[in-house]
Amino acid sequence: MSGPRRNGGVAVREAMSGRRDPGTVRQRFGDVLRSEWAKARTMRSTWYTVLAAVAVGALFGAMFAGAGAREYVTATAAERAEFDPFGMAFRGLFFVQIIFGYLGMRSVTVEYGVRTLPASLVAVPRRGRLLAAKAVVCSVMAFVAGEAAALSVYLTGRAVLTARGVPVYDLGQPGVARAMLGVGILMATMSLFGLALGFLLRATSGGLTVLVAITALIPAMAPTFPAWLASFVVKYWPAQAGGRLVSVREQSGLLAPWTGYAVFCGYVAVALLAAFAIFRRRDA
Repeated sequence: MSGPRRNGGVAVREAMSGRRDPGTVRQRFGDVLRSEWAKARTMRSTWYTVLAAVAVGALFGAMFAGAGAREYVTATAAERAEFDPFGMAFRGLFFVQIIFGYLGMRSVTVEYGVRTLPASLVAVPRRGRLLAAKAVVCSVMAFVAGEAAALSVYLTGRAVLTARGVPVYDLGQPGVARAMLGVGILMATMSLFGLALGFLLRATSGGLTVLVAITALIPAMAPTFPAWLASFVVKYWPAQAGGRLVSVREQSGLLAPWTGYAVFCGYVAVALLAAFAIFRRRDA
């Protein structure tokens, strides 16, 4: 004799409230990963975002490399000795990281927007498992796409600089390979930051506003801050600290590459913990 049948509406209400029946079937983490990957790859916006990141990287890489080439031509011998062709071309990553933050955020807010998250929680009642699966899928996608963006920036920037007779970096030179790999790592981590904002704010517009303010607006306003606050933003603010990972040269007064990235990871960890705490307690 079969047991009582669960009502679908009850299941959805349990998922939204965070309570679940003891008889609920628990999916393995691998199953949840496959489900989240299927969601991500079947959304056209995912691939548009990835292509936009690569295209924006190439465009801004060429633009900043061109600006750097003009500076190099008119620079003194001492200024040329300090010229950083890699850093000049890779300034465009400042904009690319916002795209990857949006990628992570969108993986959450789209489910809130179309009200499919309750159904996801029926299939995966353990909210921590669902959040972890989304984090893995987003970060892996962002890492691969980030490396593609890094390659596009490197090739376009190198082509522009070479065409104008400006010296360039080769991958075999100290720090270049680490910085190239660091692009993917940084973009994967930025996608996790966006993911956390998605769970915290549950709306694309609000999350994107906060993301842009943190990564672009506040750093741009730093020169107007009191000296002590401006110094903190330049050295320890999330985007600035994390961005040190993709720098080839160490700069006086700034964090070392891996130290800066560790600081950025601290911010992201706090954001993810806050997102998990709220996601566990708040209705979907």
